[in-house]
Amino acid sequence: MSNEAKSALLAIGVPFAGVLGGIVALSGSTATVFGVPILFAWLFLWMPLTSLCLHLAWKFFDRKDFEAAEAAEAAITTAGTGDQS
Repeated sequence: MSNEAKSALLAIGVPFAGVLGGIVALSGSTATVFGVPILFAWLFLWMPLTSLCLHLAWKFFDRKDFEAAEAAEAAITTAGTGDQS
């Protein structure tokens, strides 16, 4: 599996499965968490978890590619300006 596929799976697939799985599993529940229905609590929990998944996908799979492209662009820019004293 390529890094792009792993990144997409972690950034999009895990939150999608978490939210959808929670909806399916908890839709008939009458339990509450601090007075909030557990389904709503589950959906609210996935808001920061989705951000965490995006961060982890960036950190483990995408950052190296971005840094390499940024370094290459900086090298081209530096070479293009030359020494104009």
